Amino acid sequence: MANVHREQLLMKDQYNTDNGIKTEASISQSNVSKVSRTHNELHRELLLAHKRGLALSSRSELQQALERRQRVQSDQEEEELSRTPLEDVLLRRQQKQLETEKESEERVREEAQLMEFVRVRQNLRKIHTAMQQNKAGTS
Repeated sequence: MANVHREQLLMKDQYNTDNGIKTEASISQSNVSKVSRTHNELHRELLLAHKRGLALSSRSELQQALERRQRVQSDQEEEELSRTPLEDVLLRRQQKQLETEKESEERVREEAQLMEFVRVRQNLRKIHTAMQQNKAGTS
């Protein structure tokens, strides 16, 4: 009965610490020795590592990376194989449409820059002719 009560307190303490609630009173109420406290701290670290996805694995990082790459490649192959000819045509059409949209946007930008250049050049001509007229009129 005492062990069950102690485990309940420890589980409650673990739950509260995981959720950011301090429970110093529950720790002091239970008769937990330093050994079990270090055990609890290790258990907390293990739970947090598991929540973050840092669980210990028997496979090396290289093996995990290779498996991940194989999964991605197989997913891509399955996606390509599962497409119907109609989907292929639609995909190509969408890609062409995106390319033409980008090209038209680039043309519009270039024309806007060209028009800005022409306006500035015309303004400079007007200013230059006005200055020439002022010089001719004052002389």
